[in-house]
Amino acid sequence: MATITKVNRKKGEAYLIRFTHPKTNKWVRRVVYCSRKEAEMIRKKIDADIAMGAFNIMDTDGPGYSWAELKKKYLKFAQKNKSEGTVERDKNVMDVFEAFLGSDEYSLTAITGSMIEEYKAERLSEGKKEATVGLEMRHLRSIFYQAMKWKMMGNNPVVGVKHPQMDIIKVRYLTKAEIKRLLEAIHRAKDWEFGGLVQAYLNTGARRNELLSPFFTWDNVDFHNRQILVQGKGKRKRYIPMNTRLYGILETLQKDGYKHPFEYKPDYVTRRVQKYYREAGIEGANLHSLRKTFGSLLLQYGSVDLYTVSKLLGHSSVTTTEKYYVDLLDENYRSSVGAMDDILDDVLNSEE
Repeated sequence: MATITKVNRKKGEAYLIRFTHPKTNKWVRRVVYCSRKEAEMIRKKIDADIAMGAFNIMDTDGPGYSWAELKKKYLKFAQKNKSEGTVERDKNVMDVFEAFLGSDEYSLTAITGSMIEEYKAERLSEGKKEATVGLEMRHLRSIFYQAMKWKMMGNNPVVGVKHPQMDIIKVRYLTKAEIKRLLEAIHRAKDWEFGGLVQAYLNTGARRNELLSPFFTWDNVDFHNRQILVQGKGKRKRYIPMNTRLYGILETLQKDGYKHPFEYKPDYVTRRVQKYYREAGIEGANLHSLRKTFGSLLLQYGSVDLYTVSKLLGHSSVTTTEKYYVDLLDENYRSSVGAMDDILDDVLNSEE
């Protein structure tokens, strides 16, 4: 026998109808937007069809699977295959989307592209930034793709929905003067080990956790080949060459008998960097600015090309790197074209 329950939805009055599929013996869940009287009529029609043997719903994309079932299965999968930070973001996004649905009993087959469009519009109307909503949609797309692999859905409702138009990202990186003031503040405090960590970030462009235990140990340091191995997003690993400064820092720490190169808690590192920023009179920067500084200095001084910077930073594509450093690239392009003045002067003034 079908059951009916009122559910809270921002879109209007809604009812959840549940019943056991006569052929699969699985629970089928449907949310309908109508009055209580109309919902009762639908429930009675379902009961009548089942009783008369006329019921013939055969969903090819997983009849009966609910959002709650997908959420539970996906989070268990994520905990085994993703980093702790990514799992936390997945959970946050799923919680927000569940609040939009109004019920964790919502049928996966009822989630459509138009619904994702509504979700996007609602989040933006709440004052969420385009980048935030875009990130949420990327997480949802990955979640629904996994649901398709598990045969819980037949298509991905996020595919085809345009991500919010984002402004060019302004990267906050440190100037040469700011780098000097930051390192001087740490030097005055005689905080040698932490100063080594800050310089390690500046010389590798690594993310916060990539240089901290338990992800980064002496096994990750290859003194012979002068390189370190770090684990980035999605547990992707990459090698970063050690310059002379980084080599000296790590060599000193190992000789001093440290169990791990840098034994700090992530949140402690974030707070401590902010402390030294304040002492150095640096505003608007955070720990991630050290990573951005690495990339910006390489590009500003023409040391390497964009592709190499992208690989060193562990970006998923060169497009991502270009998005973050578009201002510097524009400046480099202008400088490159400006150099043609000198080139053509030489050509026109030559005697040949």
